[in-house]
Amino acid sequence: MNNGNNPDLKTIYKVIFEWEDEKEEKWLEQMAEKGWRLVSVAPCVYKFQRSESEKVVFRLDYKMSSDKDYQEYLMLFKDAGWELFATFSNWHYFKIKPENKEVPEIYNSSKSKAQKYRRLLKILPGVLALVPPYWLLFSPSFGFINYGKNSTFTGFLLVLHILFILSILITVGVALKVWFKIKKLESESKE
Repeated sequence: MNNGNNPDLKTIYKVIFEWEDEKEEKWLEQMAEKGWRLVSVAPCVYKFQRSESEKVVFRLDYKMSSDKDYQEYLMLFKDAGWELFATFSNWHYFKIKPENKEVPEIYNSSKSKAQKYRRLLKILPGVLALVPPYWLLFSPSFGFINYGKNSTFTGFLLVLHILFILSILITVGVALKVWFKIKKLESESKE
């Protein structure tokens, strides 16, 4: 999808899950080869600007920006030649131009790559911690909200309940997929 009248800007809406970061890396590499430089990332929204076609390698890494070693982490990548060009929800988008057709990696083993996904799983308890307060506030059995006979309000709360339950199911589903990816990577490292 193009942005208005400017053919040099492109917005693409694409769903890529947390465990599909390698798929996202390859797609971004293909976009760069076609002459589209990534400008920004948001949930399911990628903004590109027309540029020269370039052969670059993209790698995504998950690291909490609140970690005490965050600046050291960024410096390590910079010293290795990686350019941080976007961040989104603690996902870091790095790129580098490969030399001599050798594709650099940020992880040298399946075991170390599994650690990236373990860091990602650490956010799950925070998301699931929202369940008890939600049910305390919105469950009719606790009586904090008077549902009464207002059908519009009751309908709104029903939609809210459905969305909340769906978001919890999606979160648990994502966590399971990431966990299975961790187990696969760890089994590869034992071989």
